[in-house]
Amino acid sequence: MDIDDLLNPITGLTAKERKHLLSWVASLAEEKIVGIFQTGVKKSFQLHKERPDLPGRINKYCTFILAARQSGWDTIKGKGYRVAQKEQYTDFIHLRRSKAAELLLNRGRTPVIKRKVLARWGVVKELKVAGMGFRPIAEYLLKSHKLKVSPSYLMKLWHEVEEKNDCI
Repeated sequence: MDIDDLLNPITGLTAKERKHLLSWVASLAEEKIVGIFQTGVKKSFQLHKERPDLPGRINKYCTFILAARQSGWDTIKGKGYRVAQKEQYTDFIHLRRSKAAELLLNRGRTPVIKRKVLARWGVVKELKVAGMGFRPIAEYLLKSHKLKVSPSYLMKLWHEVEEKNDCI
């Protein structure tokens, strides 16, 4: 019998998830880790009554995993609400809001193109002050500097950069 076939039903986690859980435990304060160990020892007696066929080291490993799950890994990793207490639901709201905010921040152009355009910002500003529109500036950057950028992105950057300069 494969060890994963033995551990997966007891812990309720795959090998990959158990590794993530152990790295999470390693990041905790030592007091919290000691508490998880103590809870695991208590649970090992319960598991031994239910599954006397398990070797001692497998029993202790499984109960440590179960204790870590109960101490907050499930709720923090968003694995579900099965371990969450009522007061932790507000934490889920904060997690969802932060994830949504992160998605909004990561949306848009990559910083590489922004860095390349800003490196040639003097050219862009000179052409714009001379009365040229963003479409011809984008074409110029493509032909002269091999930098493909859309006119709308140039306009967005123009508003960002020049509004900051106007405020100074």
